[in-house]
Amino acid sequence: MRSLSRWVGLVGVALRRTATKATRTAPRQTAVSVLGVAIAVALMLVVTATGLGLVQGTTVRGDAVDYWVVPESGGASTMVVSTASAQLGGVHDKSAALNADDRIEYATPVQISVLQVKSGDGGGGGGEYVLGVGVVGSPKLDRVAGLPTGSLSAGDPYYANGSYNGTWTGEAVLSAGAAEQLGVNESANLSVSGAVSGSGERKLQVTAVEQAAVESGLSGMPVMLVHLSELQAITGASSGDQADQILVQSNVGNLKSSLETRFDGASAVTRSGFTAQKSVDSDLPLAMGLAALLIAIVVGTLFVATTQGLQVEADSEQLATLTAIGFSRRARAVLLVVQALALTLVGGALGIVLAYGTTAVTNYAATRAIAPVPIANFHPLLVVYGLGVSAFIGILVAPYILAMERRTEGVSEVIR
Repeated sequence: MRSLSRWVGLVGVALRRTATKATRTAPRQTAVSVLGVAIAVALMLVVTATGLGLVQGTTVRGDAVDYWVVPESGGASTMVVSTASAQLGGVHDKSAALNADDRIEYATPVQISVLQVKSGDGGGGGGEYVLGVGVVGSPKLDRVAGLPTGSLSAGDPYYANGSYNGTWTGEAVLSAGAAEQLGVNESANLSVSGAVSGSGERKLQVTAVEQAAVESGLSGMPVMLVHLSELQAITGASSGDQADQILVQSNVGNLKSSLETRFDGASAVTRSGFTAQKSVDSDLPLAMGLAALLIAIVVGTLFVATTQGLQVEADSEQLATLTAIGFSRRARAVLLVVQALALTLVGGALGIVLAYGTTAVTNYAATRAIAPVPIANFHPLLVVYGLGVSAFIGILVAPYILAMERRTEGVSEVIR
């Protein structure tokens, strides 16, 4: 008990000395030590949170869709322009089978293709390039590519059970960016053809102009939403009834294996895994986190070692006095190590607060501008991570501080 009381007393003395230095005797050096650790830890946590954010993805539908069925050779790239990429075939029948499943709320094939669009009836000029997105409309499907599907007729009339000679609706929903680029408004006539391949120009009419939702990831792009069969006819994908992916909305878990069993040569990707595949495969988040960790340790250690080393030299009289009144070398070492740990932990706590605020501001600015979802994920475990790294910095600094203490002048020299 005496030994425990002695150690507790030493820790208390060390904390009181640290508080005195921070408020009266050495506020500047203490502030530099704390801020050095805080900035390093904040940088590390922000970068790590951004790395975690990379594993949270969306599709053209948004976060409401739970699964995406994509070709095995496809992946995150099918979200963007899927020219010459692997595609699914017979998608109308496959999505109909999915919709017959009581576990699935709604499923729709999606084709994504670049289109060449001219306002009016065509005429001269090369027109503008627009990202065309084809879907099978339904009241259960709210938005696709950030655009509402309510202005499209339900179903896919032109498909006509695979004959592709049904009613041509010509309905098209334009994003505000596409309408501005084309210089058209609602009810305008368009002449559309595939930018890469197709079966000639087709006529469409703008049924609505909407601002694309940021959550889609396509809010800054010229996008046009049309019926799937009509986009297939324009791009030549009607042969084989092709599409890039099938979006599946369901509140039932564990559908991944069931979906993959239904479709040979395709894989089912969960909501969080779609755009994350390439980042995870390339270990990008891990590399970012490790780089941030190394930078934080190096920067924090250098700051604390420099400032506290100078402080130890300046405190030579106090250390000599402690020796004169009976403090052993071990007791003095405890005082110095506890002081270093106290400073780094305070710096770590401040760094966590800075990182959380920076992450929140960054996410707000990004989602208000171009990002489809928050780009950083500040997980609660990052608090423990930040404090752990701060303590590790204090441990790394301790040997240097103890070496500096041994080099200070002896008791007799200080007394003189």
